[in-house]
Amino acid sequence: MKNIKGEIYIWVCILVLCVVAVFSAIFTYASVITTVRLQKTNTEVVFDSFVANNSILIFHNIKQGKNAAENLNTAPLYTSLRQFCTLDESGGMYYAVDTDGTEKYHMTVPQIGYLEDETLELYATFTMYVPIRFGGVTISTARIPVRISSILQSKIQPETEVP
Repeated sequence: MKNIKGEIYIWVCILVLCVVAVFSAIFTYASVITTVRLQKTNTEVVFDSFVANNSILIFHNIKQGKNAAENLNTAPLYTSLRQFCTLDESGGMYYAVDTDGTEKYHMTVPQIGYLEDETLELYATFTMYVPIRFGGVTISTARIPVRISSILQSKIQPETEVP
């Protein structure tokens, strides 16, 4: 720092820029992870409610040996998801936008299936696309596959037979 030519200041500037770039990358990563976790939690709440509301239908279909996923009316799930998470729909995707109209993320419509046949264990999968911005410009888009599950289990433990 005592160099009177000022050459050392160039290296200090480069070092500061590198440190700022690292912190920016860390904060961007944390922001993307927070967005994904929040959407996953909100979707789990809506999905659990959907499974609970349809549990009787699912159970009757299982007893009759039918694939209950084919008979489920998923429209209420998608409506609840859009309302609860304040999402817009366009072109088979759900979009979340900021107050200024920029896209926060978009996601595919969740697909529902069974974890195991003839059980009340359902899952939903969807893919989130989160734009990564730097200086107001979208640099890339992170593609994050998400899978959630909802399992209805009885709290009553079956009695074991005593020999």
